[in-house]
Amino acid sequence: MSLASADAAAARRKAASSIGYYNLKVGPTAWRFGAGLGLEYNDNVLLRQENTEGDFIFRPQVNFQMLWPITDKNAINLSVGGGYSAYVSHSELNRLFITPGSELSFDIYAGDFWINLHDRFSISEDAYQDPTVVGSGDYSRLENALGVTATWDLNKVIARAGFDHVNYLGLTGNSGQPDGTSELVFASAGYAIQPGMIAGIELGGGLLSYTGTNVLFSEAKQWNAGVFFETQVSEYIHFRGSVGYTDYAPEGVQATNAASDFTGLYAQMDINHRLNQYVDYTLSGGRNISFAFYGGAVDLIYARWTANWKVIEKVGLGSSLNFEHGSQGTFSTETFNRYGGGIHLSRGITAKSNASLGYEVYWRTSNLPGRNYLNNIISLNLTYAF
Repeated sequence: MSLASADAAAARRKAASSIGYYNLKVGPTAWRFGAGLGLEYNDNVLLRQENTEGDFIFRPQVNFQMLWPITDKNAINLSVGGGYSAYVSHSELNRLFITPGSELSFDIYAGDFWINLHDRFSISEDAYQDPTVVGSGDYSRLENALGVTATWDLNKVIARAGFDHVNYLGLTGNSGQPDGTSELVFASAGYAIQPGMIAGIELGGGLLSYTGTNVLFSEAKQWNAGVFFETQVSEYIHFRGSVGYTDYAPEGVQATNAASDFTGLYAQMDINHRLNQYVDYTLSGGRNISFAFYGGAVDLIYARWTANWKVIEKVGLGSSLNFEHGSQGTFSTETFNRYGGGIHLSRGITAKSNASLGYEVYWRTSNLPGRNYLNNIISLNLTYAF
């Protein structure tokens, strides 16, 4: 089905405006609200190798979505999730957070075109979510991406292009972490070899700049070019992969030990497999260049596996394993490995409420002294959809 066709627009709007999904009508807009409360114990909130300190964390959170139909085909969508993390012993780490996926977007369907205008924003606050962070629990950064994506669907050929202006702003206790901005462009064109099988090319580039007291270089340029292939291997297996060449070049270097150029192959692979009625899993891996703590970049090789197990009646069971190998140039050149895993149980309490219990562990090793750590996290979450 054409991504930009009137049928696709109608199907997407129908799914979003199904009876029972939105529960409040305000003028032309429809709203849905939810709330949650999380309790977490982290045995190493400062991500230290020695003298580790644990703490209990309370996380109240609210979520809401809004749909504003402008015409029969076009609509404005707003989705926001956010809350506050309160530490029992380390009150200096208290902070606000906004979950990834929060955005304001406007879909425009015109003929064979689907145009999406968006402003996507998040505030990250869990230090262990960034593998380059060590020895700091006071980590909070706002990321805001304002841009446009256009899809041109010509049945056999699907072309996409987009632009994003991104701001990176250090918030609470960033310890000199530099702020940054980037101008990113991307384009791709795919050809449908047969139904469910697409191959094509992809291009991208960006201009980045950093400001702050600990800036190693003031600007950088990045570009990439490659090919991708996506196919439905069978009724139960879906595959997507891409490979190409990328280059990240710092400019305006202000320190002799700043990162040099990162160049080489990038690759990404995703496999979704429904093994049987009881098990489905996703396997992903690849190599890319990402932002590092204190600015700069990290050359990251990763592998991740997640699975859902439907083996206990009325109970959701999920598990995950991940591995990351990174090389970065910050104040010193570092190579690190990080291993992680987790398990989560969830169960519906009522028709509108749910409870989940989870455990995660992260083990980091580094070629530099004092930059190893072991981190265990136990969490309990209660959610309610109004």
